[in-house]
Amino acid sequence: MRKFCAYTLSMHTNTFASGGSFRLISLAITVIALLALSACSSKSTSTITYDTTDATVRTFALTANDSFPGLAIASFTVDNRIDTGLIAPANSDSLLFGTPLDSVIPKVTFTSRPAAAIYYIGDTSFIYTGSDTVNLTRQPVYLRVYSADRKHEKYYRIVAYAHQIDPDLYRVDTILTQLTPIPRASYTLYTNQTFYTFLSDGQSLAVTHSADAYTWTDETTVNGLPATADIRQIVVDSTTLQFAYIQDSTLYLSEEGSAWTATALHTQGWTIRATLMSFGQYLWVVAQKEDTTYLGYLNAETLQLTYLISDTSLPVSDFAAVVFTSNNGSRHALLQGGFDKNGKMLSACWSIEQAGQQFRIINIDTPNYPQSPIAGATIVAYNHRLIRFGGIQTDGSWYSICSSESEGLFYTPITANQLPLPATVSMRYRQSAIQVGEYIYLFGGQSHSQFHNDIYRCRLNSVDW
Repeated sequence: MRKFCAYTLSMHTNTFASGGSFRLISLAITVIALLALSACSSKSTSTITYDTTDATVRTFALTANDSFPGLAIASFTVDNRIDTGLIAPANSDSLLFGTPLDSVIPKVTFTSRPAAAIYYIGDTSFIYTGSDTVNLTRQPVYLRVYSADRKHEKYYRIVAYAHQIDPDLYRVDTILTQLTPIPRASYTLYTNQTFYTFLSDGQSLAVTHSADAYTWTDETTVNGLPATADIRQIVVDSTTLQFAYIQDSTLYLSEEGSAWTATALHTQGWTIRATLMSFGQYLWVVAQKEDTTYLGYLNAETLQLTYLISDTSLPVSDFAAVVFTSNNGSRHALLQGGFDKNGKMLSACWSIEQAGQQFRIINIDTPNYPQSPIAGATIVAYNHRLIRFGGIQTDGSWYSICSSESEGLFYTPITANQLPLPATVSMRYRQSAIQVGEYIYLFGGQSHSQFHNDIYRCRLNSVDW
């Protein structure tokens, strides 16, 4: 049987580099298990060599628990100075928002086997055992380490920080409460590092632009585009960066949004009912022949139309379209809701995936992932998720702002606490949402009784963490 020696340590007042001084503490600490480390055995079958004068800490970490597994991910550095030391996070905010620092379990490794290590927190002190719950909010917190020969010691100040800002909270800034004196139907796009807002009163079209969304040019009359054009179907060609719009059998193009040129398409009995988006170097459309609607695309260079599928659940107005990079790295597009050619509000959500020169198209509105009828929503890809703004239901009620991390299979409402909108923001649809850098810019929209021409900018706190 192994025998252990018992020692008594007497601790007295010491002054630290921080300028603080511990009160005189007289503790008689009988070290039993810990002195097993100091080779007091009268019979030993093996010999372990270590530096009996070393009282330094090698590593420091926090033990994870079920509620906060991120505790174990936090990285700490150990600064071993001559007489004191500092244990601090490798970065200033290494712990997630809301992580409780008042009940953590530190996990410490030592450069050499110590005789003892003792915590000092406020007026309390206790021996380090490896399973102690420590309150790191009651600063200062110190760890005092005794070397195995009990002739050397080292003090460490322990500090930890958690994010003080909720990473899931959006910050919203008001840019303009009134873009133009007369509110009208509006639609904003972004190209060549410039915002372009198209305006329509049903009889004429105008456009204004801005580099920062704060300062805008005077309105310019739009020429060459039909005055009755659905401005929400103007798209930016991802290849040429021109504005494009297709109506009936005519393709309209513009460099700066005010002057448009028209090119006749040889549609051979087809009528273009909707311009959807620019995706995969093509302009996607819904076309009708006789009483059937088709989903297809136009090669703007060759003017060749290609039709892929026919379906009664294809929209011709008030749909939401977004192009993004899927979780598997492929380019993806989503087309949700809107009204069909007969004015029926749709629940269909078309998912289009590009694979080389081919496209895989499915309607994800299935019994496993049922979608609800929606019209006038806007979807933007942001921070590895889809954010859907606005939209109306069949009874005219509003949809809340939602987030999807499943590429549109299902959405989770973003609460008012997470996205605190200014009091000037009312529920709406037909809004424009554009992601630029770390921000989402929101433009205008329409409620049941009025048009809006305000501008806001929102940002998720964790987007660049």
